[in-house]
Amino acid sequence: MTRMASAATEAQLREETERWLLPLVGREVDQLCIDFAVTLVVDGTDTVRLATAFTLELDGQAHTVDPEQTATILPALGLLRAVVVAAYAGKDGRLELRFDGDRVLRCEPDEDYEAWEVGGGLPPVSSSYHILAQAGGGVAVI
Repeated sequence: MTRMASAATEAQLREETERWLLPLVGREVDQLCIDFAVTLVVDGTDTVRLATAFTLELDGQAHTVDPEQTATILPALGLLRAVVVAAYAGKDGRLELRFDGDRVLRCEPDEDYEAWEVGGGLPPVSSSYHILAQAGGGVAVI
């Protein structure tokens, strides 16, 4: 794991043995942006950008969403107005977000690309932070 975190960043992200806890809990997805990635905007200040395929569990069904295949993106719309109840970035590069209504998003690391990145904050009101999955596994905290 690469670690370039400042003291302000660590106040936002909380490190555990196997993962980082992301400061998204209790907050709402208020925008979805679709381009060559799927981006969730949380409370207008934080973003979760998913650049590779990810799994989304909705109503007990698992869907694979691939930002490069627009026909697969529709299930991601089910996250609009969802409230985050848990958010983790595994030190192995896995991302897991849990939302109200038993919705779960999981993104695995990619061998060749940064599969996801999460960042935000609203300086000077709150500290900024940035964490991403490194190509080949692991995470970088910036």
